[in-house]
Amino acid sequence: MKRFSFRLEKLLNFRLFREREAEINLGKAISARDALQLELDDIALKRVRTSGERRSQMPLNELLAIEHYITRLDDTKEKLIEKLVMANIEVEKVREKYISATKNRRVLSKLREKKTTEWKKYVLEEEAAILDDISNFRNRNGSL
Repeated sequence: MKRFSFRLEKLLNFRLFREREAEINLGKAISARDALQLELDDIALKRVRTSGERRSQMPLNELLAIEHYITRLDDTKEKLIEKLVMANIEVEKVREKYISATKNRRVLSKLREKKTTEWKKYVLEEEAAILDDISNFRNRNGSL
């Protein structure tokens, strides 16, 4: 018997490659988004700490420095929020590409499984036919 050969094996391998590539890109996009979120969390923590340091007994120049620092933190936070929104949009785009690549690969994988099952059934039928022929040949030769 000849080995099973799936005619679309190269296409299946290509789609598998595309799926892995999309998975890696999704991981990178999620990582970038998470890094922005960590930076935002860090800024929020710094703002809370700095706000807690303000006291009424402080010299005016220190209070002004703290206010400028808080203002800079707020500005940075706003920019990061904008970047985070864009990163979330990017994650969704990349996720859609990954889902599409996965669907395309699954279609061919299922077709390959179906063809493999058909081939195995065919091989079993061929083997059964050969065994029947051998049995019939022995019965004819044995009865002569």
